[in-house]
Amino acid sequence: MSYIIVQANQATISETQNLFDFEVPDYINGIDMDKSFMNISYTIDTVETDDDVIGVHNFITLFNGIGNIAGNRDAGHGLFNSCLVRNVTLTSQRGGQLESIQRADLINQVKQQFTKNLGDIQGDLHESILNLPMEFNYGANSARNLVTEGTMGTSMDVTRYQRTGVMRVNMKDILGLGSSVLNLQQLGALRLHMEANLNKFTLKEVPCFTTADPPIASGGIAQYWYANVGATLPIAAANPTSLDFGSSDQMFLSKKNCPFHVGMKVGFHLTQVGDHNTSTEVLIKSMVWEETAVTAGPPVVPGGAKCVVTFTDVILDGAVSTTAITAVHMYPIYAASHSLNYVKAELVIKTVANPPQARGLRYRTFQTQQDFAAASTTFNRTYDIPGNAVASLICFDTAQNGTQFSNSMERNLEQYQLFVDNVGQTDRPVNLRIAAPYSKNPLHGIMFEKCLEVMGLPYKNNLDVLPAQITGEVTADPTVGAVIGENQIFTAGTHNRVTVLPVIYEGTGARKLLNVDLTKDAEGEPLNLAIYQMVERTVDY
Repeated sequence: MSYIIVQANQATISETQNLFDFEVPDYINGIDMDKSFMNISYTIDTVETDDDVIGVHNFITLFNGIGNIAGNRDAGHGLFNSCLVRNVTLTSQRGGQLESIQRADLINQVKQQFTKNLGDIQGDLHESILNLPMEFNYGANSARNLVTEGTMGTSMDVTRYQRTGVMRVNMKDILGLGSSVLNLQQLGALRLHMEANLNKFTLKEVPCFTTADPPIASGGIAQYWYANVGATLPIAAANPTSLDFGSSDQMFLSKKNCPFHVGMKVGFHLTQVGDHNTSTEVLIKSMVWEETAVTAGPPVVPGGAKCVVTFTDVILDGAVSTTAITAVHMYPIYAASHSLNYVKAELVIKTVANPPQARGLRYRTFQTQQDFAAASTTFNRTYDIPGNAVASLICFDTAQNGTQFSNSMERNLEQYQLFVDNVGQTDRPVNLRIAAPYSKNPLHGIMFEKCLEVMGLPYKNNLDVLPAQITGEVTADPTVGAVIGENQIFTAGTHNRVTVLPVIYEGTGARKLLNVDLTKDAEGEPLNLAIYQMVERTVDY
């Protein structure tokens, strides 16, 4: 077995050119879809406030519309990588159309929401576009390849400030056949078509500092780092090119999650009122951490340790007052502007030399029905369900325009009851809790768990809450917003919950009628329903 790369037929991709087509030849013999994935390569290009000093900047990706619903800007929440694929179609030469999932971004997001717990999510951060805080409250994702120790080189080429990264989408997260081994000698060549969500991100440079003087970290956290320079730093002393830094708030003092990194562009603030050294901008050249020996194993960086930070130039403009300097605060210099540019899309396939032989292919996938309704306190409609449907998940799309991602949430839904062929799924209406603490109704939890069991999905997360990655204004302005603690990742609120209604069908093979009866405590927003039926299909060779 080996990996091969298939380039998308489209030579150029962008926020507006978001269609991908991949053609997989049958001479590959077999594909292990479980280990195959798509890579979308991108760059983050920056423009500096001072072109003479070019720094390495750190960005996180905000998901437009997630945690920012109906004018609420209280938090920025994240989605899984599968949200990048809006629609997907898989076709084979001999088997015809195998799958065609419309609005795959929403159903695959919901599916992973309930089948991945916090440990699973954090374990996937090396390939995730989420920017969840780990310990010490600092976000990490697949693009955070920042160096918080060591020395940078002397090269000043463009790659130092042109951040490159990859957004990865696993086939197992977007296709019903995503965990299968496909025999292309029997199916023939494959064609994979996707429509991607590339125009729905906002970049935000971190860490987040306010515009106060001196700058402080947003969210009530103290200055990230300050330098005690001995008793004083006399004016007549040599202009320093390095400082020993400690932390006034040890939440951030860790080699693993340090908010400063080698190559970062920084400025300084002196302790004296009115003595602001704003004209000096330098890069961090090296960072050397204080270590403590242990009885066994390598040395460790203790809590509250100091770090010797060396800069590319002197940090003061000279004598700024007649008063000795007792401390220097360091803060980041943000890029004047930045842009997210997509480079290419590739399908990375794990080949199988001798795939298993079979008389046919049996698998499960999703069909989509969408419906719209004006804002109202009541809703009652009936839908025709195919005979091969196993179960359904009813989602409430939150996207309000074409530049927002989708979550499934209806914050005003107070009660629901579902009927299949005039037989209730439950013997009474199911109540949903729409006020704090937003705990799940037991009857709803039981039905949802049974539905996922019928669908063959593990029920591992019953929190019904999107993971949060930052609080405060969800804007590109780095001085607005605040990082969060690890214990705040799954905190239920008004706008970050996940609302999904479960339906289970008898395996009679006959078509069915699904009646959806909803009651809301207020009209709220118009309803945008997406009903996903898990259907079972068979392809005979």
